[in-house]
Amino acid sequence: MDKNKLAHSNSKGLQRLKELWPELTLFERFEYIVTLIVSLVLAMIIVIALLNLLDNIYEMTVTQLTGEVDYKMFQVTFGMLLTLLIALEFRNSIDAILEGRGLLVQVKIVVLIAIIALARKFLVMDANEFGAMMIAAFALVTLSLGVVYWLLAKKHEL
Repeated sequence: MDKNKLAHSNSKGLQRLKELWPELTLFERFEYIVTLIVSLVLAMIIVIALLNLLDNIYEMTVTQLTGEVDYKMFQVTFGMLLTLLIALEFRNSIDAILEGRGLLVQVKIVVLIAIIALARKFLVMDANEFGAMMIAAFALVTLSLGVVYWLLAKKHEL
C-alpha cells in the first residue's frame, strides 16, 4: 500500500472515529480504545518478528556460503515468515474492526489466519513426531477451513 493511500486510510479512520465518538456507548468507546492499543502492540510485535526474520536470513546466507546445508534452518525461516504473515493478518483483522467493515470480512480474515497457521504447522512439523492420524486430522481441518473460506468468498461476491 502506498503512503498516500495509507495516510488517507488512517485519516479516514480518524475522521470516522470523530464522527461516531459521540454516538458510541461507554463500552464501545472502551472497546475501540482497547482495539487501538492491541493494534499498536501488534505493530511492535510485527517489527520485532521482521527483525528476527532478517537476522535469521542473514545467518542462513552465511551458513550457505560456508557450504553447509541445513534443511532445518529453511524450515525455521519459513516458519518465521508465516508467523509474520499471521501477525499481519491479525493486524488486518483489527483494521477491519476499527474501520467498521462487515462481520463477513472479519470472519474471512480469521479463517485465513487459521489456514496460514495450519500451513505454518505443516512446514515446521517433523512428520516423525506425529502419527498418521494426527497428520490426517490436520489435513482435514485445513481442507475444511479452505472450504469455509471459499464459501465465505462466494457469499461476499453476492
